Amino acid sequence: MLFEKVVSFCNPEKGLYPGSFVHITPSLYISDMTYIDSDKRISKFFKDEHVLNYIESQKNYEQRSILRGIQADYSGDLPIEETSYSLLFSFYAGFISQSCKKYLKPDGILLCNNSHGDASLAYVDKEYELIGVVKRNGNQFSINEKDLHTYFMKKDGSPIDRAKVEETMIGEKFTHTGYAYLFKYTPSSLFL
Repeated sequence: MLFEKVVSFCNPEKGLYPGSFVHITPSLYISDMTYIDSDKRISKFFKDEHVLNYIESQKNYEQRSILRGIQADYSGDLPIEETSYSLLFSFYAGFISQSCKKYLKPDGILLCNNSHGDASLAYVDKEYELIGVVKRNGNQFSINEKDLHTYFMKKDGSPIDRAKVEETMIGEKFTHTGYAYLFKYTPSSLFL
């Protein structure tokens, strides 16, 4: 399973999932999760006793589950502490790597796909370093840490066009692709 592999890879303490709607699977593997979505039903969903009981009965860790559902636009200011999350999820919800990186701890991990171009933007962002590629074969997932330089190479050899990705919200097409990508975050403030 995807989240089981990712958790064994980076052992996150706290996860942040902007654009999650009601995707609760990360809470089965990470004890402290914050979910953010603009849908008004999210706050109520994450307080529902049936949801909480399900997570408690299915979780893969000993600690008590902590989860928050926040109804908000993730591109604005959020009522959460900056630099406090060790894992940031970005799936099918826009440019989370850019809007929410301030909530990642230094050396925190971004897990993202390239559906809206977020992996392309993370790759050209100097504060992110590609450290793994999630591969999928049916229901099986693996994380590749070798030959990462072969990813994010466009078929025509040209560099990633950041402005085009931002305008179209479509990821670039590459010679080698993954199901998702893992990036380590190193804020530029650490280099000052």
